[in-house]
Parts: sequence; structure tokens; C-alpha cells
Amino acid sequence: MTIKAGDLVRTLSPTAFFHDDTILTEISNTSYATGSPEIGVYFVAPPSGKVRLTVGGGFRDNGAAPLDRIFLSPQLFRDSADGTEVLAPSVTLRGYLSLSNNTAFQYGCRVSLIENLTPGQLYYIRTMHLVTPGTDPDNADIAARDLIVIPLP
Repeated sequence: MTIKAGDLVRTLSPTAFFHDDTILTEISNTSYATGSPEIGVYFVAPPSGKVRLTVGGGFRDNGAAPLDRIFLSPQLFRDSADGTEVLAPSVTLRGYLSLSNNTAFQYGCRVSLIENLTPGQLYYIRTMHLVTPGTDPDNADIAARDLIVIPLP
């Protein structure tokens, strides 16, 4: 396709991202929670209805017998956090999990594609986390959480 002067050009919404390096220590919740501060962004679905999602952060288990694992997962809503849930948190589909034997912070991320969004619809996405406790509970820590949403053509 050739674009010339005077042609109407449809642009994509800007990339939405949030990085926070607040350290959350001695995490003990075994069901998904947002943490404080909540890491979330609003975005408008592009005409394609597709976005590239990156979820990541830094995690460790600082216990004497490190066996705790942290699961970091996205949760997606239509309109706002009070709106309809479109994507429930799931580490197996779009989340990231830490290794159970890291006593130093391990950093990593997972990139995935979210499709079938309603073009032009406002969405809110946030990170949720939980811990699977090992033999030395309440020693899992988070050093950073990252969330990036890139609209795709």
C-alpha cells in the first residue's frame, strides 16, 4: 500500500506500560492478589483487536530452605477493574513463574498475544501474584513488576 499526501492514516494507540520496583517481602497469599501498589494500565484496543503483552519482574525465595514459587499473571477487564473480566489470572496461559531455589532475585518475563479484543474498546489490565508455599513459608519476595501492552496492526 502506498500512502500519499492527503491520505487518511489510522494510527495505533500508544504503548501502555508500568514498571514498579517496590519490594514486596514475605509474600504469603496463596490466591491471586494485586499487591501494593497495584500495577495496571488502561489501553484502547486497536483496529486489529490484537495486542502484545509482556508480564515480568524480579523474584526470589530468601528462606533457609528455598521452595516457594511466585506466580505473576495478568488479569484483563473491559472498561475498568470494576468492569467485566475478560481474562482471568493464569500463570500457564500468559504468566511468569519463579524458580523455587533462587535465593537471589531472578528477573524474567513472558510475552504473549491477546486477540479478539473489541476494536476501540477501553480495557484495563493488571498484574496479580500468588505464592506456592514450600517447607519454609512466607519467604518469597518480589523486587519489581513490569507490564507492557503494545497495540498490533
